[in-house]
Amino acid sequence: MAEDSGISWSVDTHEHHDHSTDWYWGLGLIALAGAGLALFFGNALFAVIIAMSAGSIGVLAIRGPREHTVRLSERGVSLDGTVYRWDGIDSFWIEDGGEPRLLISTKGLLHPQLVIPLGDKTRAMSVRNYLRRHAAEEEQHAHLGEHLAEMFGL
Repeated sequence: MAEDSGISWSVDTHEHHDHSTDWYWGLGLIALAGAGLALFFGNALFAVIIAMSAGSIGVLAIRGPREHTVRLSERGVSLDGTVYRWDGIDSFWIEDGGEPRLLISTKGLLHPQLVIPLGDKTRAMSVRNYLRRHAAEEEQHAHLGEHLAEMFGL
Protein backbone atom coordinates (compact mmCIF):
# COMPACT_ATOMS: atom_id res chain seq x y z
CA MET A 1 0.00 0.00 0.00
CA ALA A 2 1.38 3.41 -0.96
CA GLU A 3 2.20 5.97 1.73
CA ASP A 4 -0.29 8.84 1.85
CA SER A 5 1.65 12.10 1.70
CA GLY A 6 -1.38 14.18 2.73
CA ILE A 7 -1.80 17.90 2.20
CA SER A 8 -0.16 20.70 4.17
CA TRP A 9 -0.17 24.49 4.05
CA SER A 10 0.44 27.54 6.22
CA VAL A 11 -2.21 30.16 7.00
CA ASP A 12 -2.54 33.28 9.11
CA THR A 13 -5.06 33.16 11.93
CA HIS A 14 -6.91 36.19 10.63
CA GLU A 15 -6.60 39.27 8.49
CA HIS A 16 -5.26 42.04 10.72
CA HIS A 17 -7.25 45.28 10.88
CA ASP A 18 -5.72 48.38 12.42
CA HIS A 19 -8.04 50.06 14.89
CA SER A 20 -8.05 53.75 15.66
CA THR A 21 -7.42 55.15 19.10
CA ASP A 22 -11.13 56.00 19.25
CA TRP A 23 -11.98 52.31 18.84
CA TYR A 24 -9.95 51.42 21.93
CA TRP A 25 -11.47 54.32 23.88
CA GLY A 26 -14.92 53.11 22.86
CA LEU A 27 -14.11 49.58 23.98
CA GLY A 28 -12.87 50.87 27.32
CA LEU A 29 -15.89 53.11 27.89
CA ILE A 30 -18.35 50.35 27.02
CA ALA A 31 -16.51 47.98 29.38
CA LEU A 32 -16.44 50.60 32.12
CA ALA A 33 -20.17 51.28 31.74
CA GLY A 34 -20.99 47.57 31.71
CA ALA A 35 -18.83 46.85 34.75
CA GLY A 36 -20.30 49.88 36.54
CA LEU A 37 -23.83 48.66 35.88
CA ALA A 38 -22.94 45.18 37.06
CA LEU A 39 -21.56 46.63 40.30
CA PHE A 40 -24.62 48.86 40.68
CA PHE A 41 -26.84 45.78 40.53
CA GLY A 42 -24.59 43.96 43.02
CA ASN A 43 -22.89 41.53 40.66
CA ALA A 44 -19.15 41.99 41.23
CA LEU A 45 -18.22 38.76 39.47
CA PHE A 46 -19.95 39.85 36.27
CA ALA A 47 -18.13 43.21 36.51
CA VAL A 48 -14.80 41.37 36.68
CA ILE A 49 -15.78 39.18 33.70
CA ILE A 50 -16.70 42.27 31.65
CA ALA A 51 -13.39 43.97 32.49
CA MET A 52 -11.35 40.86 31.69
CA SER A 53 -13.24 40.31 28.44
CA ALA A 54 -12.64 43.88 27.30
CA GLY A 55 -8.96 43.57 28.19
CA SER A 56 -8.69 40.34 26.22
CA ILE A 57 -10.40 41.86 23.18
CA GLY A 58 -8.05 44.84 23.36
CA VAL A 59 -4.94 42.67 23.54
CA LEU A 60 -6.13 40.43 20.70
CA ALA A 61 -6.93 43.48 18.55
CA ILE A 62 -3.42 44.90 19.05
CA ARG A 63 -1.43 41.79 18.25
CA GLY A 64 -0.99 40.74 14.68
CA PRO A 65 -2.00 37.45 13.12
CA ARG A 66 -0.03 34.29 13.86
CA GLU A 67 0.91 31.76 11.23
CA HIS A 68 -0.41 28.22 11.62
CA THR A 69 0.71 25.05 9.89
CA VAL A 70 -2.15 22.77 8.84
CA ARG A 71 -1.65 19.18 7.71
CA LEU A 72 -4.14 16.56 6.55
CA SER A 73 -2.85 13.01 6.80
CA GLU A 74 -3.99 9.46 7.45
CA ARG A 75 -3.84 10.21 11.20
CA GLY A 76 -6.19 13.20 11.03
CA VAL A 77 -6.05 16.97 10.85
CA SER A 78 -3.01 18.54 12.46
CA LEU A 79 -3.06 22.20 13.46
CA ASP A 80 0.33 23.37 14.76
CA GLY A 81 1.13 19.87 15.97
CA THR A 82 -2.24 19.25 17.67
CA VAL A 83 -3.78 16.26 15.93
CA TYR A 84 -7.54 15.92 15.62
CA ARG A 85 -7.96 12.26 14.77
CA TRP A 86 -10.52 11.17 12.18
CA ASP A 87 -12.60 9.31 14.77
CA GLY A 88 -12.96 12.60 16.69
CA ILE A 89 -14.21 14.52 13.65
CA ASP A 90 -17.94 14.51 12.93
CA SER A 91 -18.06 16.36 9.62
CA PHE A 92 -16.54 19.07 7.47
CA TRP A 93 -17.71 21.77 5.10
CA ILE A 94 -15.91 24.15 2.78
CA GLU A 95 -17.46 27.58 2.93
CA ASP A 96 -16.93 29.41 -0.32
CA GLY A 97 -18.11 32.98 0.39
CA GLY A 98 -15.12 35.07 -0.65
CA GLU A 99 -11.97 33.36 0.60
CA PRO A 100 -12.71 29.66 1.11
CA ARG A 101 -12.66 28.36 4.70
CA LEU A 102 -12.65 24.82 6.02
CA LEU A 103 -15.17 24.21 8.82
CA ILE A 104 -14.61 21.04 10.83
CA SER A 105 -17.05 19.85 13.51
CA THR A 106 -15.30 17.83 16.18
CA LYS A 107 -16.45 15.84 19.19
CA GLY A 108 -14.23 17.93 21.48
CA LEU A 109 -15.67 20.17 24.17
CA LEU A 110 -12.98 22.87 23.96
CA HIS A 111 -12.87 23.05 20.16
CA PRO A 112 -16.27 21.98 18.84
CA GLN A 113 -15.59 23.65 15.50
CA LEU A 114 -12.34 24.48 13.72
CA VAL A 115 -12.38 27.27 11.15
CA ILE A 116 -9.31 27.15 8.89
CA PRO A 117 -8.69 29.54 5.98
CA LEU A 118 -7.78 27.72 2.78
CA GLY A 119 -6.33 30.57 0.76
CA ASP A 120 -7.49 29.73 -2.75
CA LYS A 121 -10.10 27.69 -4.61
CA THR A 122 -7.57 25.20 -5.99
CA ARG A 123 -6.48 24.20 -2.49
CA ALA A 124 -10.13 24.13 -1.41
CA MET A 125 -10.95 21.54 -4.07
CA SER A 126 -7.97 19.32 -3.24
CA VAL A 127 -8.74 19.54 0.50
CA ARG A 128 -12.40 18.67 -0.16
CA ASN A 129 -11.46 15.65 -2.25
CA TYR A 130 -9.04 14.47 0.44
CA LEU A 131 -11.45 14.98 3.35
CA ARG A 132 -14.30 13.14 1.61
CA ARG A 133 -12.27 9.93 2.03
CA HIS A 134 -12.11 10.37 5.81
CA ALA A 135 -15.10 12.36 7.07
CA ALA A 136 -18.69 13.14 6.21
CA GLU A 137 -19.35 16.29 4.22
CA GLU A 138 -22.21 18.15 5.89
CA GLU A 139 -23.26 21.75 5.37
CA GLN A 140 -22.50 23.92 8.39
CA HIS A 141 -21.89 27.54 9.23
CA ALA A 142 -19.36 29.24 11.47
CA HIS A 143 -20.47 29.67 15.08
CA LEU A 144 -21.41 33.01 16.60
CA GLY A 145 -17.99 33.38 18.21
CA GLU A 146 -16.31 33.30 14.80
CA HIS A 147 -18.59 36.08 13.55
CA LEU A 148 -17.92 38.15 16.67
CA ALA A 149 -14.16 37.73 16.22
CA GLU A 150 -14.46 38.90 12.60
CA MET A 151 -16.59 41.85 13.70
CA PHE A 152 -13.95 42.92 16.24
CA GLY A 153 -11.16 42.26 13.72
CA LEU A 154 -9.55 39.53 15.84
